[in-house]
Amino acid sequence: MIIARIVVGLMLILPIAVSAQGVIKNPSALAFICPDHALDDGHEVDIVRESDGVVVATLLGGDPPLNAAGEVAIAVNVQPIAFGQYRFVARAVAGTVKSDSSLPSMLWERAPGRPTNVVPR
Repeated sequence: MIIARIVVGLMLILPIAVSAQGVIKNPSALAFICPDHALDDGHEVDIVRESDGVVVATLLGGDPPLNAAGEVAIAVNVQPIAFGQYRFVARAVAGTVKSDSSLPSMLWERAPGRPTNVVPR
């Protein structure tokens, strides 16, 4: 009975914790696990508009070395993308063969950049 109450409590708290983090704005990189990284030649990343599922850009991510967490990390510049909400979808490439696409990433937002060097005059 106590375990059931704990499980129900966690089910109520976890969605709040995830939503409290909010949507990432203007990401500068993405990371993922690539099981055949030692054998592939590179990676492609689609930027998919959330509102209609249209791929607005495909980035050629190259074949970077794994980071300390064992992930492929690819730097991205989202500035050329229109304001709105998007997801990343990745693929591994080996010659002319491509993997199936990954599941979509968490939602992220291309938003106006934060003003800097604000000085009262």
